[in-house]
Amino acid sequence: MILHLSLSRKGTARTENRDISGSAHNSGAYLYVIADGSSKPGSGQLARALSHHLLDCFSRAALSIASCPEKTLKLMLTALEDVHSSLCPDFPFASTSYLALMVTGQTAISLHAGDCCLGYVGDDRRMIWVNSPHCGPNWKGDLNHSFIANSPARKQLLNCMSYRRPNEPDVHSLQTVPGTTWIMATDGFWAGLSAENQISAIEGQTLDGYATDDDATFMLLRT
Repeated sequence: MILHLSLSRKGTARTENRDISGSAHNSGAYLYVIADGSSKPGSGQLARALSHHLLDCFSRAALSIASCPEKTLKLMLTALEDVHSSLCPDFPFASTSYLALMVTGQTAISLHAGDCCLGYVGDDRRMIWVNSPHCGPNWKGDLNHSFIANSPARKQLLNCMSYRRPNEPDVHSLQTVPGTTWIMATDGFWAGLSAENQISAIEGQTLDGYATDDDATFMLLRT
């Protein structure tokens, strides 16, 4: 997967954009990170600190680590533990969702906690989301994204990066198919926009004209 586009737009009900995204390349491997700070004090700073730490650790990794998916996964899990133990105490009231995607050849491994999601555009021009948001109505992990988007309890995070919670990311491994358009998105995108507007924003490669209450961010990757 190669990054084609990264867009972010501040929500109309927000005083600052607490979303952040970034990417890094190392020895033919890639790391993509997207994070969404909550409305709690310091959350935007925590989202940025988490993203920068993961990308920096990956960028500085030895070739033997960056070129091996299993070793890169171990490195990222250790980096997330470092964030929890060393950075989170600086933001005791903050919390952030995050999604990290490691790509080596056709192998991709994702790590996520909270409501940032990974998906791809299907043959029928429909978004197919492959990881499950950790939020209030989805405590069983069996609800589809359109149902969750309309739930009043959607903003209650059941898992995230926070000083007050253990660090427990979900790990998923997948094989990519050439010619696929992949999307990493915050909930302002997948829940704040209708399914039709999500596809329109992706195809038009813009968030102009798609106002949402929450900050909306998406990264467009192509294989």
